[in-house]
Amino acid sequence: MAPWQPVEPTWITPSCSELADLHVLAFREYRDTGSVKAEAMGATAAWIRGGRNAPVTFREEQPVTKVFAKAEMWAAVHVDTGDVPLGSLCRDLGVSYAPAVVTNLVWSLGVEEVLRWLTADPLERRKPPIPLPRRNPDGSVATAEELYQQAMAAEPHRHWGPEERHALRNRTEVDAIRSERLAARIEETLRRSCETA
Repeated sequence: MAPWQPVEPTWITPSCSELADLHVLAFREYRDTGSVKAEAMGATAAWIRGGRNAPVTFREEQPVTKVFAKAEMWAAVHVDTGDVPLGSLCRDLGVSYAPAVVTNLVWSLGVEEVLRWLTADPLERRKPPIPLPRRNPDGSVATAEELYQQAMAAEPHRHWGPEERHALRNRTEVDAIRSERLAARIEETLRRSCETA
């Protein structure tokens, strides 16, 4: 049997590498702590990447499209609130109705957070539901200098005073250190996973 090859969806707002990082880090958090929310986040990422059924309704349709992801997000909200008209929302989205099977509120919240992040309007650019390493387009971890230059370029008309530049440099150094640690955690988790497979 060939090893599973993850799908890289083109419709998600974050990059596919961010989704992959979330998948591994959520899995690691669940493995280390038993967190139900982290398990739900990892299961949601696995579903989007073609590795399992939907996390709330257990839909089997693959590949996952944006409308299926939105329907699943509303199923998670339905578990949280109980007042979402899931059947009519599925009709409006043009997908078959699938009832929410999962009833755990913490699980559904983890699913909802990941799906809101993935389906957000590109202009909205929501923060990921867990901290992720900041990467360059080629997948390498961004250095403090690269993060500093990106922040400066994001506001080209802003006048950066000496104190603001100093504070920005400190923030980007902290971000770069955090990113390196998260990337190392991802690499270690993947290595361990390969060793035990």
